[in-house]
Amino acid sequence: MKYLTLMIVPYPGADVRSIRVRHRTLKILGFALALLICALVMTIFYLRPIFDKAKQFDRVIAENRNLALENRKIRELAARLQQIDKLVKKLQVAQGVTSVGEGLSAETAEPGAESMDAVVAIQKMDREDFYLAEGVRRPSAPRQAGIPFGRPMDEKSFISRNFNPEIFHFGVDFALKQGTPVKATADGLVISAEQSENLGLCVIIEHKSGYRTLYGHNSQLEVQIGDRVKRRDIIAYSGNTGMSSGPHLHYAIFDKNNNPIDPIPFLQ
Repeated sequence: MKYLTLMIVPYPGADVRSIRVRHRTLKILGFALALLICALVMTIFYLRPIFDKAKQFDRVIAENRNLALENRKIRELAARLQQIDKLVKKLQVAQGVTSVGEGLSAETAEPGAESMDAVVAIQKMDREDFYLAEGVRRPSAPRQAGIPFGRPMDEKSFISRNFNPEIFHFGVDFALKQGTPVKATADGLVISAEQSENLGLCVIIEHKSGYRTLYGHNSQLEVQIGDRVKRRDIIAYSGNTGMSSGPHLHYAIFDKNNNPIDPIPFLQ
């Protein structure tokens, strides 16, 4: 049987050491090394997709965290809107005018024009009964002053994100440059104009039809709580405040039950 002899000389004059290895052993070691290298390469190719999926999983977890935070903020905002709504109704009853959400024009009503009992009775009427009793034509088209209509700006823009309740996005996002004038889409009363952690500088307007519109992520507000605005009045300037990845306007519409609805049909 053939052998391979390795001679080791540590330094001049030292004893020579020799190691004798069989050729068969060398072949076995070489084959084992080749198998090890192949296994390592295959492991790398196999684990690479797993590592990629792990990165995607971490990214999804972070997005879910942000969505959960946004959902919590929206719920807090909805609860606060209900409190503001109750306060507005109490103030309007105290002043002798009816709620904006009940279809009466508070701008034309004079304090003291009716007794408190009459005001309370009107407030308790169904909206349909009110229109029939007063002989007022019920709004049939979104172009009426109390129903949001059109886009909240004059500049050309595109929708960068649509209404999608599944990911807790209860509105549409308009891609706008910083400082674009934001306009009210219907006559109404400003019930909120303040800084929000999620929506940044945000304005909420209550309209006499019962709808409410929200304008978020602004850089500057031009109105304050209690202001009455007309359709196409400038209420803010677009920006990138709050939880925002770039300058845009978040526009949302809520019905009379404070439920978010898709703004797209109201834009045409």
